[in-house]
Amino acid sequence: MILKVDYITLQTLYPDKMKDFYVRYFGAEANADTVGTDSSDSMYILSFRGGFKIKLAPAGQTLSAPSPQPVPSQLNPVCLAFRLGSRKRVNTLTSQLILEGHEILSEPQLSAPAHYSSCIFDPEGNIVELIS
Repeated sequence: MILKVDYITLQTLYPDKMKDFYVRYFGAEANADTVGTDSSDSMYILSFRGGFKIKLAPAGQTLSAPSPQPVPSQLNPVCLAFRLGSRKRVNTLTSQLILEGHEILSEPQLSAPAHYSSCIFDPEGNIVELIS
């Protein structure tokens, strides 16, 4: 059996801010999904090239899970890795994020043979790894 991850769900305190971050820096396409929500907050589906999706659900939103999901916390961040295709693109995007005031966890570096990356935080403290 071959498995392919279709999407992950991130519960978020600021869905619009998170949507804007991933659209601006990672080229996501955002679709508002308000079907079945009791909240005025939008739930977004972010689609990335290659077929991967992130669902941004307002914190406290009931998902189709049997138990409530935890509120986002910097104590338990999610780590997302994006392959950018080259060291130059890692350097360029890392520099842009720093210049625009985003917190960085690690500068671009070679951490293993053929593994060049940097790590930044998204607006809610999740770790985003930029890989060449």
